[in-house]
Formats: sequence, structure tokens, C-alpha cells
Amino acid sequence: MTPISATARRVLSRVADDLALSFDALARPWRGPRPAPRAGHFQICHTRHEHDRVYAENLCEYFGQLGIECRAFEFEAPGRWPGLRRCLNGNTIGVLGLNAQLDQCWVGSRDFLAAAALRDVPVIHWILDHPSARWHEFRHATAANSRFLFVSEFAAQYFRRYCLPNACVAWTASVGPNRRSRITALSREEFLARETACLIPLGLKRIGSALAQARERLANVDPGLRAALGEAIDRARHDLEGPLEAHLVAALARTGRELSGTEFHRCFQIVDDTVQIERRSQIFAVAARFPVAIQTDVAPPIPVSDMAARISTDARTTAMAATAERMKSCRAVLSANYANDLFHDRTQNGLNAGCAVIVEDTPVHRQLFEHGRNALLFRYHDDSLAECLDLVCSHRDRAYEIAQAGFALRDEPAVRFGGFENILKLART
Repeated sequence: MTPISATARRVLSRVADDLALSFDALARPWRGPRPAPRAGHFQICHTRHEHDRVYAENLCEYFGQLGIECRAFEFEAPGRWPGLRRCLNGNTIGVLGLNAQLDQCWVGSRDFLAAAALRDVPVIHWILDHPSARWHEFRHATAANSRFLFVSEFAAQYFRRYCLPNACVAWTASVGPNRRSRITALSREEFLARETACLIPLGLKRIGSALAQARERLANVDPGLRAALGEAIDRARHDLEGPLEAHLVAALARTGRELSGTEFHRCFQIVDDTVQIERRSQIFAVAARFPVAIQTDVAPPIPVSDMAARISTDARTTAMAATAERMKSCRAVLSANYANDLFHDRTQNGLNAGCAVIVEDTPVHRQLFEHGRNALLFRYHDDSLAECLDLVCSHRDRAYEIAQAGFALRDEPAVRFGGFENILKLART
């Protein structure tokens, strides 16, 4: 018997998917809407990327605690994969994809979202970055065939206002802590013996570009709009309270400019990229004076004479899983967020590992932490960051007291998997 070629197998699989979905389309008017299964499994679909696998691990751990089976389906890149149809069976509570990956997938001749709609299976897009940087990647998602999940309420509000007003949205506090960072207990002896005073794992590249490219994009807009963007950047630079797009909205209003959705996203990305990269550059400039470890994707422009920090740009050491594991050998971890209401997984993993966490002085952090007792809070307009780094580098016993108090919070509902309950609610809405 002549073996079937790979191309023929793909064609046959596509035909089988089309036949199955066509049967669903014919049967749908007779069977009525599909009730949400009381018992079943939750499906996660993602690419074979290390970060995506870590996110899936965190979700599987959370669902496991609820007694709900969680399955993961990996694909090389968004596209047409035979196994995707099996993710849409009658026991699937919901399917979650990362960013726009499922929007760019196909089952037979139908896009994945249309196929899921035929099977009445809810699809959730977990947008892990600011929606202004991701919404342009979507082609098939609508308020009818998709639900949208964010890691920031501010991001969800932006999406409803500037992207898809009628969408069904929810948010989590973050992507959750990872098992690799978790220690059983925290002792004074073990903490004081840790080799790294403070780990600062922050990238300098944003989704759009590095700082030079962000400034080039700013220089290429027309002069009147450039002035509004410059004003928004100046006002947003030190703001740790509200949504940063408010500064762009106010600056545009003062100049009498109105922008369409796509143009507004583009302009906000210039503002946001510039602010976030400048903040990280400021952190690195201050941190360079201390014996800390900096993990980043691009070497920061710091004079060698000012360097006390160790800087690594090696992808093997800056990988997400390796960073979570490394935190267990650090006395402190510093994190910065792209949204002022975000509770970053770096902070959760720092608590998991028994580190003293150094975080921005935002409302969400002030609700969870008390400066100097169970965390250290810093701002960008004063010397607070240098004071935090001096404490963890020069006063180990004091740092241990803070780490111990923070360690006691790691399993609090608002800290561990905060907001993850909204995933099930979103699937069952």
C-alpha cells in the first residue's frame, strides 16, 4: 500500500474538520443553545514558547486546586492545526488563548472563532500586554464570538473605550506565581546566605521598539501632535496613580486634536513605550551604584565607572522559568509595571521565593503592602529607590524582617491567583 503523504494527510484532516463543523451547523437550529457544562475540562491553547508554557502551568495549577481538569494544546505558530477541533468538544467549559493567537488559528476552512461558535464553546483571549499594542493583531474576534481577559482593570477599561465597546471583559491581578519560585519555608540563616542582594529582571525593549525607535516615531509625527505627545510623556513619567492614557487624552483636548482608534493606539504606544523605557533606564542608572544583579534584554547605557551592578543580557539567564528559579537565591527582587494597577508576577514570584519585594508606590501595592514592614515602595521623582536598594544591600537583617513579613502574604487570595476566578465567570457568562 502506498503511504499517504503529509500533504494528503493535511488535506484529509481539513476535509474531516469541515464535515464535522458542517454537521454542527445543520444540527444547531434543532438542538438550541449549548448549556455550559457543570463538569468538564478547561482548554488552554498556546504556542511552543517558554513564556506561554509558564502561563499555562500557572493556569493548570489554579484549576487543579478547584478540581477542574485543565488541558493544554501547543502549536508551533498560529495557523491550521488538526488537533484544534478536538479542543471544542461537548465537555469543554471554555478555551483560553494568549493575545491574538486563537484569532489567527483555523479549523478546516473556518477561522477558529467561527468553529467555536458553531460548537457553542466560549473563547477567551487573555491579552497579556496593553491592548493598544495588541488589538491590531486581531482579525476575526468580535463581541459576539469572543470574551477578553486582561491583567489590569485599567487595560480592560481602555479596551472597552477604544477597541471594542460592547465586548465581554474581565481581568486578573496578574498571570499568577509559578511553582519554580516557591520555597517550603524561610529561615534567617538561609536568607542571609543568599548570594544575590537584589535581582532586577526588567527588559528595556517594549513591544513597539527600544527607546531610540520610540523617540524616532515621536519625531516623525506632525509638530502639533508631537507637542501633545511630548506633554503627555512629561506628565505620565512620574504618575503612579491612574491610567496613563488620561495624560494623552488631556493633552489632545488642550490642542484641539481628535484621533481615530488606530491613530490613538499608535500615539499612546509612543507615549507608553517612551515612559516605560525611561522608567527602566532610571531604575538601572540608580541600581548601577549598588551590588545588585540586573537581567535585561539590551545593555543599559551606564558608564562603566559607575557600575557596581552585574548586568546579564544572556537569554539563557533572563528566561522566565530560569528567573523564577533564580529568585530563591536572592534576598530581594525589584519589579516595575506597564500599568499602575498591575500586580506583576515578578512580585508574586518574589514573595513565593521569600524575597523582600521592591515595587512602585501605586494604589494596588499600598493596598497589599506597608512600606518598610512587608515590602519596599519607590517612586520616580525622589531618592526612594536608592534608599530601598541601600537597605537590601547593606542591612541584611532588616531585609530579612521585611522578606519574612511578605512571605506570610504569598498565599493570601489577593496575592496568589488574584482574580483568576474571573476566568470561569467569563467562560460561563
